[in-house]
Parts: sequence; C-alpha cells; structure tokens
Amino acid sequence: MVYAPLHPAPSFVMYLCTCSLHHRTHSISKGRGREVRSFFTPQQMSLIDTDGFTLLVNMQLQSPLFHLPREVRDNIFDFYLAYDDVDFEDSLRPQLVYMGDVPYSRPLPALMITCKSLYHELRPTVHGQAVLRVAVHGWNDRRIGFGVRGILRFDRLEKLWLVVATEHTNWNSWLLFFGEVAKRAQNLLALVIDWNPRPVDSAGWVGRMNVKKEDEFFGIVATLKKLRVIQVYGNISSRWPSRLDAIAAHLHVVCHRFRWWREPGLD
Repeated sequence: MVYAPLHPAPSFVMYLCTCSLHHRTHSISKGRGREVRSFFTPQQMSLIDTDGFTLLVNMQLQSPLFHLPREVRDNIFDFYLAYDDVDFEDSLRPQLVYMGDVPYSRPLPALMITCKSLYHELRPTVHGQAVLRVAVHGWNDRRIGFGVRGILRFDRLEKLWLVVATEHTNWNSWLLFFGEVAKRAQNLLALVIDWNPRPVDSAGWVGRMNVKKEDEFFGIVATLKKLRVIQVYGNISSRWPSRLDAIAAHLHVVCHRFRWWREPGLD
C-alpha cells in the first residue's frame, strides 16, 4: 500500500514507536516547523523515505504465506502445530500440575508471535485444542501429560485428544482425572480417542470390572453436552460401537482401526 506524503517538505525525519498500551503504531513527521501525527493500524509497517514521498509498506501482506489460499495455510499450520513427544510434560500428580492454583502453561509457537496477523489466525487452534496422554515410562511407571501451547484453560478448549498409549487399560490410573477434565471442559465440540490397550473379554471377574469401567468412561463422555464429533482410533473392543451409538444420537462418530498417535521412531 502507498500513502501520499505526510508533509510536502522535501526532507523530513520519521520516528516510529510502538505504543503497547493502545496496540497501534504512532508515527511523527516533522518538517517546516510543524509536527504531523498519524496513527496506523496494528500491522507491521516499513517506511521508505524518498524525496518528497514516504512509502508505507505492510510487510505482513507482502509475505508469500499470506498470498496462499486459506485452506493451504491451514494445512501448513496443522503440520507445523503437530505435537511431538517432547511437547508433553508427564506427571505422576496431574491434578496438582494441571489443575493447581498456578495455571499450567507452555511457550507459544514461535510462528504465532512473529506478527499479529499470524497470531489471530493461529489463536483458535492453539488455544482451543489440547492432547491428554496416558503413557508408561520405564517398567510400570504410568504418567499423565498434557500437550498444550500457551496457558491451559479448560473452559476454552473445543477439541481434545485422549491418547491412552498403555498396553493395558489401567482405568484407575487416569479415568478419575479424565472425569475432572470433562467437568472443566464443557465447551468441547470434538473428542478424539486414540486407543492402544488390548481388547478385554467381558467374561470373568477381570472382564466384568472392565465393562464397569467402560460404563463409567462413556458416562463421562455423555456429560459433554456440546460435543458434536467423536473420532476413535485404534483396536477398540467390539462393545464400543454400540456404546457410542447409545450416547451419540446427536453426534457424528467415526471409527478408525489404525492409531492416530505415532510413537517416537515408528512414524
């Protein structure tokens, strides 16, 4: 974009300063004994001082990234924001870490803080999505970790991945915490379940206890009243489709036999 001269003087000095309080750029043009003030939108500008003209260039809009269609940019952002194993801070005391008095937070993506245009485009995804993972460390050290960027606020989550990466269900190690998450994340629209545990037969004492825990699990899912989509990945029990149908009269349910999460070294 090109702006007409701020002042017809043949030469003048431009001073730029960012006013963080008002979130806008304030430019001052001095010449011929007068001072002209002008306010611009909160976009990163570049000033090119020429003889009698000042070119005000929006450096964000000149970027090739913003020339791409929005659908292409979204695919690029999805790839860029994909979670890795290092993004999780697993804990044996998840309620203290993630639900304590001090809000849990992680650094924002570097791309997000390069300019305000990218911040606004990435904000819904970054702040509205999180991954809850149950994993085993060592021989039998089951831990719970959250993959999140920025401040973890359950009330603004719209999409949650539940990744149970253990070989066995181990319901008692994570089901209660998942229930607490569901109570705080009532604005969820989509739930993605990535299931690694082996299917358990309903026969015998172990089978009956597993069915009971499944009932509790689906009861928690049913409390998410705003939920619209459920995606399930992994080798789930043959009982799950009917259970999902029972609570999903208003939901769109998709089941996949492959895993969503890729363990390090297996992708």
